[in-house]
Amino acid sequence: MRLSRLLAVLLLFVPRIFAQSTAGEISGVVTDPSGSVVPGVNISLINPSTNTTRSVKSNDSGLYVIPAIQPAVYTLKVELSGFRAIERKEIEVQVGSSNRIDFTLEVGEITSVVEVSGGAPVLQTETTSVGTVIENRRIVELPLNGRNFLQLASLIPGATTNGPTSSQGKQRMGGQRNSFALNVAGQRIHYNHYSLDGIENTDLNFNSYMLLPSIDALQEFKVESGLFAAEYGRAIAQVNVSTKSGTNQLHGALFEFLRNSALDAKNYFDRPTAPIPPFKRNQYGFTVGGPVVLPKVVNGTDKLFFLANFEGLRERKGLTQTPSVPLAAERLGDFSGNPNVIYDPATRVFDANGNVLQAPTPFSGNRIPDGRIHPVSRKLLQFFPLPQKAERLANYTNNEPRRVDASQFTGRVDWTQSAASNWFFRYSWSGELGYDPRAIPDMGINTDTDVYQALASNTRVFGANKVNEIKFGVSYLYNAHISPRANNVNVVKDLGIGIPSDRPCTGAFPTLGFRRLRDWAKRATRRSSIMTPPSS
Repeated sequence: MRLSRLLAVLLLFVPRIFAQSTAGEISGVVTDPSGSVVPGVNISLINPSTNTTRSVKSNDSGLYVIPAIQPAVYTLKVELSGFRAIERKEIEVQVGSSNRIDFTLEVGEITSVVEVSGGAPVLQTETTSVGTVIENRRIVELPLNGRNFLQLASLIPGATTNGPTSSQGKQRMGGQRNSFALNVAGQRIHYNHYSLDGIENTDLNFNSYMLLPSIDALQEFKVESGLFAAEYGRAIAQVNVSTKSGTNQLHGALFEFLRNSALDAKNYFDRPTAPIPPFKRNQYGFTVGGPVVLPKVVNGTDKLFFLANFEGLRERKGLTQTPSVPLAAERLGDFSGNPNVIYDPATRVFDANGNVLQAPTPFSGNRIPDGRIHPVSRKLLQFFPLPQKAERLANYTNNEPRRVDASQFTGRVDWTQSAASNWFFRYSWSGELGYDPRAIPDMGINTDTDVYQALASNTRVFGANKVNEIKFGVSYLYNAHISPRANNVNVVKDLGIGIPSDRPCTGAFPTLGFRRLRDWAKRATRRSSIMTPPSS
């Protein structure tokens, strides 16, 4: 009784755990030429790229099931003494797919092999979910503006990426995550649920993704809606993403994508004398994967594989904004050139109940006397620039650029411990520093986002009909969407507003604030050393 109470108390402090599998499944029935089921048939699933093999046998009803299969292209071999062996190649197991493949054996020697390539499409008859898989070839080869693979979700029936973004997400968290929209089955973007390699990848604040891997690190992804399996737990649409593993062959890629206003044509509707708005965007990185080989130490062929991917983004985009700022005369209280009448609030007369008995009268000549301008208002004007033109409206041009400095890394290791046990480990990091300008210079918003994610997974076969898959993942999201003056300038104190900000603080709050400021400084120092400006 005490143990059950203890477990109940512990469960109150355990965070929610979601288990979403990216693995697929193959099942079917084996029959002989007469249509009778054949038990005891040996069925082997082979991954040609890593030479890993899993074997099962058909049961007394001729049924076989191979669960927990990682997405890849496989070969299926069927063997039984007295019958010709069957070898079916190029079977593509996709993310979360349930594939049914039946076999009919032919009488003959087992050494005689019937090879089947391609053939009829594999039907998804074992699940009621409605979804579409975007495989690796389309992810890598189709053009993507910004290399965001989720743009390909628009190829899926019932999905669009042209809907509205999250306005609250952009205001409160900012960044590229909240500037992207994916609507599935007519639902809002907040009803999406993202998983990466089977673990949680959803920002619970506004249900955007947390980590967006580089397309070169992805195997495939699936957008699923309808009656999907209970393992997903919640939401209307499931975006299930799988990263790529290394193989027996060493592969690598080095890439650079450049966009520059110097290469752009002039907008047809721009004025002939207007310059092309400056724009520089560099997206670069590398991917390398293969067997882990250390001479005289480790030979990972058929056993141990790795994949490493890095991608960086540096963007500067000129944004022209034309706010209206106070004229030089108006900053001194002279509104004689302003069509709006300026009233003296001190001339308003109230009765004992606060009702207005006499409306205020205008200032003489529409000029506010110098002694009537509040000191806080005078100091506030220092944050507004002087006009560049004598006009009252749109008299200032702000060309502050939007800045985005983002970097990410994904490392994955796969280990075939035995024919019955496979492991893989992944660590991913993503960081983004951005600045969104506003109409008034130096009043924009900084965005600082860090995402860390680690995963360990094991798939183990027990006997002929038991498979256990366990995943342990940890995700961490840090986000700050604040003014550049935050933690640097005490604007309220400088303006002289009567808030007791100089009072000494006690307790944990000063320590907590110092720690956050120290951590922010460390990140800024670390990033400034690795982030280089984009080339022209």
